[in-house]
Amino acid sequence: MIKKAAVINDLSGFGKCSLTATIAVLSVMGVQPCPMPTAVLTNQTGYKNHYCIDLTDELCHYKEMWSLNNESFDGIYSGYIADKRQVDIIFDFINTFRKSNTVVLVDPVMGDNGRLYSAYNDDTCKKVCGLARSADIITPNLTELCILTNTDFDELNSHCESDDFLDRIGEVAKDAISHSEQKIVVTGICKGDYLYNGVFSKQDCNFVKAECHGGSFSGTGDIFASIVFASVVNGESLVSSVKKAVSFIEKATADTAKEPYDRNDGINFEKFLYQLHN
Repeated sequence: MIKKAAVINDLSGFGKCSLTATIAVLSVMGVQPCPMPTAVLTNQTGYKNHYCIDLTDELCHYKEMWSLNNESFDGIYSGYIADKRQVDIIFDFINTFRKSNTVVLVDPVMGDNGRLYSAYNDDTCKKVCGLARSADIITPNLTELCILTNTDFDELNSHCESDDFLDRIGEVAKDAISHSEQKIVVTGICKGDYLYNGVFSKQDCNFVKAECHGGSFSGTGDIFASIVFASVVNGESLVSSVKKAVSFIEKATADTAKEPYDRNDGINFEKFLYQLHN
């Protein structure tokens, strides 16, 4: 039977991110995405103009109706949270539908480049950090890892040219692991001409290296997390899943960077989706 996953994230009309990307990726990888939108946006917030409809007051109906319909999920993936009130709703959702074999991935979306996103504050971050502690897998970027561990981003990043930079990140990541079975994937670590993605558990530490093509792009974190999530739900190891995601994004970003681009528009991932087909 096709596996099913509840996907809790926003839906943006432009930007090739969040549910727009996740639905496509999970579908081609043989996992049925069951979207639970936290907000609906005309386009992601990096554009000059955008409009957002907050769906906090509607989220409770998903748990209620899906419970009445006796739905079950092989995975639950939580991404962008539009309001701190949503965290308690998502906690309740996870506690209701989680089984012993359910993969719970939380992408603790809070900020980037050492700064919080404009819609977030300290209270919201505390809530998101609590949600992250309950997950089987979390996928923070370096900024979010620092928020999770109360680490000074600027001080940590000041060592980016040092030989021990990745080791330092590994030490911080180990501190972020909240229970013995939890695993962390730290995404988009810039060092020299390469990007690194660190895969950490209590016992292991692995880094997957990728070439840089252009600057940062909208949606790459969502695509990355979606590939990792679907792969793990399908029974692959986490390291293998990260390697698959890195390879896919490398190809799509290289193709995007061939022509002039607006980073807000995202990457040309659609033409490579067939390579993810299970």
